Amino acid sequence: MAEQAQLEQENLWLKQRLATLIEAARDNERKLDRMTDLEMRLLAADGLVGILALLLEEFPRDYDLDHVGLVLHDPDGVIGGILATDPCPSEQWSLRLLSSVDDLQSLTGLYLGDYAACPEALRFAGRVELCSVALVPLERAGRCLGALSLGSRCDGRYGEGMDTYLLRRLAAVVAICIENALAAWRLRELGVTDALTGVRNRRFFDLRLQEEMIRVVRERQSLACLFVDIDHFKVINDCHGHAVGDQVISAVAQRLGRHLRGSDLLARYGGEEFVMLLPGLDRQEVRAVAERVRQVVCDVAVAADDHNVPVTVSIGVAHWAAQRLASQDPSISAQVLLREADEALLRAKSDGRNRVVMAGMPPADTVSLELLPLGL
Repeated sequence: MAEQAQLEQENLWLKQRLATLIEAARDNERKLDRMTDLEMRLLAADGLVGILALLLEEFPRDYDLDHVGLVLHDPDGVIGGILATDPCPSEQWSLRLLSSVDDLQSLTGLYLGDYAACPEALRFAGRVELCSVALVPLERAGRCLGALSLGSRCDGRYGEGMDTYLLRRLAAVVAICIENALAAWRLRELGVTDALTGVRNRRFFDLRLQEEMIRVVRERQSLACLFVDIDHFKVINDCHGHAVGDQVISAVAQRLGRHLRGSDLLARYGGEEFVMLLPGLDRQEVRAVAERVRQVVCDVAVAADDHNVPVTVSIGVAHWAAQRLASQDPSISAQVLLREADEALLRAKSDGRNRVVMAGMPPADTVSLELLPLGL
């Protein structure tokens, strides 16, 4: 009887143990299914901002986490630039961008344990009162891209002895997604950036012009277009060579760019010609900007190789008030705006160069200036 009772007790224990293992297996299967779903959503996310929003907003909510943070290595400021130009709530995210990878060197591997004991550079103090945390390096091809931090107010959520397969798998997918998103962004930038000057190219301008027309009409703003052309550029090329000519174009682009607001657009339209879009300014303000741009170009000669090359520009300006923009079809308005600015530029050239001409003004309104000698 005693032996039978012992067998029954062992059998009961085995059944309970088996039930526990089955439930654990089912729980792991559910976790794996949820992780697979998260990974699929990450892979399908729309660019870097979509990936970050999924990780830093939806992930903590779906997985009952008190904190999800991300540290990313951003040596050239690309990530910061993407976030600055995208209407995303990045200031509300637990996101830190590091220009140096040194702060990530303290994370030599996956860390599970007390939040207070984790490396200082990887904490997000003041956000939440955390007890346990998982710090997972994001690595790709031997390079450290950053670290993902998962935090909980529960002491036992993360600790030694915990299986890390899902965490390591998530980190690998996140690293791939971030790297792919940055690569795709760089590829797109190559297609819309002028290789010589680093400003936008004509392809980008043509696309942006239509969007800007629609936006300023919706927001009832004015819009100005400036065509900026380097005077006597053929003479510069013929006398100093094309290498110096390229340096002059680059220098002019830099000087123009320094006088733009975040809402303005500068693009190289072709050859020695640039185009600028200035929304939300009245006619006098646009005229002042154009004069300032013209002056900053001609004030200082361009140092190119062993030469100091005097440079001037002619500027044609077309300005449309909000009422005029709202009264016409945006696609037609865009073409007329460009034509008016181009015609104003031709007048500036024919009237002696190194001047600003506003479309719709009689010749007396132009600013007559002496052409600076090229010294050639």
